[in-house]
Amino acid sequence: MNIKFSIITVCYNGSRTIKETIASVLGQTYQNLEYIVVDGKSTDGTVEILQSIADERFAYVSEEDSGIYNAMNKGLKMASGDYLIFLGSDDTFYGKDVLKNVASKLTGSEDVVYGDVMLKKRQKLYNGAFTRWTWGHRNICHQSIFYPKSVYGKYQYNEKYKSVADWDYNLRLLIEGIRFTYIHETICTFNDDSGLSSSSKDHDFLKVRRKLVCKAVGFLPYCWGILQRAKRRLLSEKW
Repeated sequence: MNIKFSIITVCYNGSRTIKETIASVLGQTYQNLEYIVVDGKSTDGTVEILQSIADERFAYVSEEDSGIYNAMNKGLKMASGDYLIFLGSDDTFYGKDVLKNVASKLTGSEDVVYGDVMLKKRQKLYNGAFTRWTWGHRNICHQSIFYPKSVYGKYQYNEKYKSVADWDYNLRLLIEGIRFTYIHETICTFNDDSGLSSSSKDHDFLKVRRKLVCKAVGFLPYCWGILQRAKRRLLSEKW
């Protein structure tokens, strides 16, 4: 139980929700953590909230950035924990014992460890162990992923992508032979009000998705992914 967690929150003008996020982190029963907020020079009172936090485990930086993944890369460089997780400024840990429960399930391997998230709006779990077929059409929610220092200290997000650099990140890890291990634990309540990121919004990623998916998990899972995305579009149009 000597494992140290780094929790990173990237935010911009998050004053409406970030107090609850901060409370869910600093209120964890597991104490060996550092919490870093990377703020994009907010103008809505967020900085004043951050300045008011008096906890030796808490630190923040507030400066302009070139986008969410630029800010996330800043967080990677600032972190010092054995494992790192990103938590959005409108997300919260699912309960006070999340980090304690995760720590008890870590085996000391260099695997990336992930669990489930509760989708706040839809009130359903985005869940389950990923297979090579799952990777063909969707990504693990990064608010449920714990990256070991051997990974987050080496790899950074590709900042040319606007909405799915986290999917690119995970596929590149798979290509490098890094294992992802699922644990049956709900990690956070994820604000899905704007929906999960979609590769259809990121044209740069669309240009390389086939190559990345095929290299990471194979051609057949990529084809399966095409069918699954088509199915989702049809169901969306139907409703």
